[in-house]
Amino acid sequence: MDFQNKPQFVEPDLKKECPADCSSCPTFPASFRRVGDSSYCRFSRLSFVAGEGVTFPADRIVRILFVISGSLRLEHGADTVRFVTSKQALCLARNEQFVATAQDAETRIVVLSLVNRVEFCEQDFFDRNDSSDSSIPSEAVPLLSIHPAIEQQLTSFFALPQLSDCSRYHRMKAAEVFMMIKVLYTPTELAYFFQGMIQPRDNFRVFVCNNYDKAQGVAELAALAGMSLSVFKRRFAEHFNDSVYHWMMRQKAMKIYSDIRDGEDSTRVLMNKYGFRHYTQFSRFCKNYLEATPAQLINSVRKK
Repeated sequence: MDFQNKPQFVEPDLKKECPADCSSCPTFPASFRRVGDSSYCRFSRLSFVAGEGVTFPADRIVRILFVISGSLRLEHGADTVRFVTSKQALCLARNEQFVATAQDAETRIVVLSLVNRVEFCEQDFFDRNDSSDSSIPSEAVPLLSIHPAIEQQLTSFFALPQLSDCSRYHRMKAAEVFMMIKVLYTPTELAYFFQGMIQPRDNFRVFVCNNYDKAQGVAELAALAGMSLSVFKRRFAEHFNDSVYHWMMRQKAMKIYSDIRDGEDSTRVLMNKYGFRHYTQFSRFCKNYLEATPAQLINSVRKK
């Protein structure tokens, strides 16, 4: 199959000024009208045959792709490739380039593009997300299965071509989709799927768990959170009852042990993967955080 460069995805134009006066609309309550005023979003419908596709540029827009039929090959950077099948949704983070290539003859997707965050009922969508799960995997392209009710909502959106250019209609429908997402998925699923959108003000713990492995150290993690080092350390101690450095080292240790448990028996591979230049340094780290040398850990797994 031909995987040539794909044309860049271009957001379709919408009317900047909607002629309708919704200030005293009797149909929709104030909270829905407020959605139209406070968040900017749009829906797009794309269809491809096998080998066709599109490049989503690295910009300030978060894009949620709903694969209605067919499948996609998604490339992110030089190494990350993910295959997305029918009835799956994926969330593409802002400021990252993604290349999508159709794998089937009739691949149809709906793209929801968001510049700002979605608000409804006077609250941000992520406000007080009660997930405290610290084992949420950090992924460049998180996936969720599309609930049939959401699929029906997405396909019905395009049944009214007269409203396809109305920006307020797009925003209202986005609020409806997010309301359905809020009740149809668990807080942990939401924290996983929207990890690229969750900020420290929403859920500090989830933000840390989703971003700590993107930082080289405590100062860089604080910078990702948009906080001074002292404020970040104080917030971290409140949520984790531990120092940032010690917690990050324990997470690294658990990942090393997971790799060994999954069959990795080369200390050189482990050292390269986790940034250890010398075996003595690696061995000391394992003894401090896993209470055994790398060789002892590998041998203990082999005996099981």
